[in-house]
Amino acid sequence: MGTESWWTVPDAGTATTEALARLREQRRLLGLVCDEVEIAGRRLAAESVDEWWRSPAQRSYGHRREELSGELQGAWRSLVGALAAVDEAIVQQKARL
Repeated sequence: MGTESWWTVPDAGTATTEALARLREQRRLLGLVCDEVEIAGRRLAAESVDEWWRSPAQRSYGHRREELSGELQGAWRSLVGALAAVDEAIVQQKARL
């Protein structure tokens, strides 16, 4: 039997390249989620609640929609921040190549 190993420790360049690929995939997935959250928020904002709604259930529904819209805006801002962080990490990984 030979002494050759079936696995070798990757060099720094390979590790950096693999990290860069993982970061790019993470950016792609975050971008998809960010887009979907933005679309949902826009759709929710575009569907107005009629002012003639007077019952407590209708008013409660309208208030919940407003809360949900705010939550979606917060989630979207967080995703945009995460995308910026991943972009910065990609720049740093590229500098290591």
